Amino acid sequence: MDMNCSMARSAIYHILSLCYTYPDEKVLGWIMEGEWIERLKKSLELLTEENLKESVVPFEGLLSSRKEESAPEMVREYTRLFITAFPHVVAPLYGAIYLEKDGLAYGKSTSEVLRFYHKVGFTLKENLNDLPDHIAHELEFMGILAGAERRASGNEKIKLEEIQMNFLSRFLLPWVPTFCGKVADHSRFPFYRNLGNLTMEFLNFEKNYLGIPEELNSQKEIESETSGG
Repeated sequence: MDMNCSMARSAIYHILSLCYTYPDEKVLGWIMEGEWIERLKKSLELLTEENLKESVVPFEGLLSSRKEESAPEMVREYTRLFITAFPHVVAPLYGAIYLEKDGLAYGKSTSEVLRFYHKVGFTLKENLNDLPDHIAHELEFMGILAGAERRASGNEKIKLEEIQMNFLSRFLLPWVPTFCGKVADHSRFPFYRNLGNLTMEFLNFEKNYLGIPEELNSQKEIESETSGG
């Protein structure tokens, strides 16, 4: 894999991860300040994917105006979409809710994600204080792997590529497309609607870039394996 592509992929994963964390004062300041958009654009240019580059445009328009009004609106929408909507949360941020038959936030798949992290030596950020299958953790993990791949060579590089393929096919592709669809369809705030679309476009790119075999793209097969069905 090309070194520049690995660097770009790592940056995109880390940006997406931060965008899915709760917009507290620090995260909100980072989003509204907007430097990440330029970094995202440069990273997408390295991937030479036109549809991905186009998905950045809505973010530029959103942050170029109404910043004062957008900040509290973003907090409210994050809470409504991902945490406390009634009678049910619109787009839960945890893989287990989509992968487990009982739809609970902690299950077999959650433990499997944590074991995968530990096996590779990944430690969850303490300040997130959340479950290991939170989408922000999973995207950050992929970003770390892509960054490590950029600096690797030979057998180490091949091993890192295999780890990424395995994690993407087992723990992201089976549920994140459904999650992104919910975010894009139900968000009342453009930032999260655009974020859902961008995430989906990027994972489609990743699926092809990493060469995920077609049989591993079958959501039903992976869900059955993960839930023990």
